[in-house]
Amino acid sequence: MSDQIKNNKSMNEQQVDPKKAHIYNLIIVDESGSMGGLEQVTISGINETIATIRKAQEDFADKQQHFLTLVCFDERGGSVPPVRTHIDAMPITSVHDFHDYRPNGCTPLFDAMGQSLTRLHERIKDDENANAVVTVITDGLENASREWSGEALRKLIERLKEEGWSFSYMGSCHDVVEVTMKLSIDHVMAFDHNDLGAANTWHRDSSSKRAYYERMNRDFDSQATLEKKMAIRRANARAYYADRITPDWIDQLAEGEVFVFGSNPEGHHAGGAAAHAVKHFGAIVGQGEGMQGQSYAIPTTGDYGLFAQAVQRFISYAAAHPEKRFLVTRVGCGNAGRDVHEVARLFINAIKMENISLPEDFWDILGLKFF
Repeated sequence: MSDQIKNNKSMNEQQVDPKKAHIYNLIIVDESGSMGGLEQVTISGINETIATIRKAQEDFADKQQHFLTLVCFDERGGSVPPVRTHIDAMPITSVHDFHDYRPNGCTPLFDAMGQSLTRLHERIKDDENANAVVTVITDGLENASREWSGEALRKLIERLKEEGWSFSYMGSCHDVVEVTMKLSIDHVMAFDHNDLGAANTWHRDSSSKRAYYERMNRDFDSQATLEKKMAIRRANARAYYADRITPDWIDQLAEGEVFVFGSNPEGHHAGGAAAHAVKHFGAIVGQGEGMQGQSYAIPTTGDYGLFAQAVQRFISYAAAHPEKRFLVTRVGCGNAGRDVHEVARLFINAIKMENISLPEDFWDILGLKFF
């Protein structure tokens, strides 16, 4: 064991508060050669996640302690080990931004996951306040593991899920559904193998982490029984990726849901989703923008710049009202006649908003697909 890892372990043991939830964030990052070209966006994504965890530590300091483990993997031969732990369960307050990422070699995915999961489990298995949040990002199929098989890894993941561990898998350039079904991972996102897709997958996962931390802050009780704590962990792990795809047809809304439609500055609401909002969700004729009943209007006609500004005002409104869930329809793509690619990209800042759902083709254009 290296001196750095020994020091990290010692620091961890000294700072654990028995009255708080201990949240162990494990990030497992593919550093194989096929990730070449995505170096900068991957480094930015890792540091975005670190910043998200730091912010949670600041905001929820009364109830939470956050730790980070960062593992990179590739099989490049020579003296470089295929699985490398750069940060080992270090308190997030001691973690600096990460820059040591140089893709090369093959893809020992199973070994990276099996080794890092086992190591973390051994560390926290006797801590009844420990919660594990695991994120895996890879752009290729397993092709270089020597110790772990897919079946052995599946059994380990299923056992850890029973203990309330959360798993998310972000993949590209392979059949992520097939792989994650075999590994028993439920929270899955595919991304386009380019800067846009890779950046947005990190944005999406960071927003999911933030929502997870908020739920844990609401639910954690240091005096609860172990059985109750385990039930809370499992429930929050199951909710890690919220459903954020707007249904193709909406004829009723749950409490707190908002129907987001496109109209015009005059608020004529004469056809399409706008007329539907008037009939079913309280939209007001003559009001061209903003909340009205259980709906929100975005003026989509006329000047593109004004339309873009209205979208950003909507996103700001949603940020100020986290208690609501906003179901964005294909605004501007019907009667207004705008190009769906043009419109979808206006909603890029909504990726970080867990309470905003977008149409499936918007997500596709933004480089993401959910399963």
